[in-house]
Amino acid sequence: MILELLLILSTLFYVAAVFAVLRLFIKAKNITSGTQPFISVIIAARNEAKRIKPTLDSLSKINYPQEKFEIILVNDNSSDDTAKIINAYLDRQDNWKLINLDREKESLAGKKAALNKAIETAKGEIILTTDADCRVQENWLLEVAAKFDDQTIMVLGHSVIEEKPGFLDKLLRFDNLFSGIMVAAPTLAGVPMSSVGRNLAYRKEAYLQVGGYNKLSQHKSGDDVHLTELFRNELKGKIRFCFATFTITKRPDTFREILFQQIRKNSKLLKKSFGSVLMALILFFYLVFLIVFPLLFQTSISIWILALAMKLILEFITLRVAAQKLGDLKLAPYFPFMQIFYPFYVTVMAILGVFQIYEWKR
Repeated sequence: MILELLLILSTLFYVAAVFAVLRLFIKAKNITSGTQPFISVIIAARNEAKRIKPTLDSLSKINYPQEKFEIILVNDNSSDDTAKIINAYLDRQDNWKLINLDREKESLAGKKAALNKAIETAKGEIILTTDADCRVQENWLLEVAAKFDDQTIMVLGHSVIEEKPGFLDKLLRFDNLFSGIMVAAPTLAGVPMSSVGRNLAYRKEAYLQVGGYNKLSQHKSGDDVHLTELFRNELKGKIRFCFATFTITKRPDTFREILFQQIRKNSKLLKKSFGSVLMALILFFYLVFLIVFPLLFQTSISIWILALAMKLILEFITLRVAAQKLGDLKLAPYFPFMQIFYPFYVTVMAILGVFQIYEWKR
């Protein structure tokens, strides 16, 4: 009886939390300031010769006053033709520049060194980052800039995964959608907990004030998430979410790269703020409880079916609304299957991530 009551209460708590997320997405408004500050777009590239051309092509079509932005590309010690390809574009763009990073002179690990080096030279009031394998939309800068009023210090965005056929594509896109919800919902609620470096903007002054990536040198991965937490904890100012535009990223080429990317993404799970970790653990234990309950208490199967139905129905509605806002509504027919399969998948990835079982890109 006690465990039955626990199932009912925990499900009601979960449903209430999901309903709160649904309300946040439905009520989200596209509030803009109408400002056009000088923006420095920063992209770090390491051995991206096979993937960077679509990115550079999309950057060359940006709809923003030419005199109010610059694009800084950092060649992060590439051993392929990345720098050569970038240089071919520099000849046609007056406000683009390339920095060749000397790793021997840098103390920061991973992408932090490249981004920090570019920020040091950036002229922009606003720093806007994406990855070397992401295409941007023409109005990307216009929409992100419009979110910066006088009180805003950071604007978080979303990045969709380019469609490909097959089950793996659907799984990665669903995982990406779930990540987008976990970025957008807390931000809309006023307590941002995460972000993605593929679409992240912040004031350079604020970055310098908190110590930037030098303050995060102890973290092996999750630079974007930890920077967002640093802004939230140490600065007064708004952190907002931009639904109006997003970047479009390619998934890695090989299964090995995809696997390590997924594990690496989950490796920061226990290194986030206390609130983020607590929320993840509560969700994890609830899902485990929901899975094992019918195996241990078969006489109460009707209660379990009711709890499961409530969970799945409200989840589906919330996922559909979120997918529409985040630009991947075509994924909706696969939601019912993913709602069952994804908790098992993400649990395995989280365990592998906690044990740091991955490699960085060579």
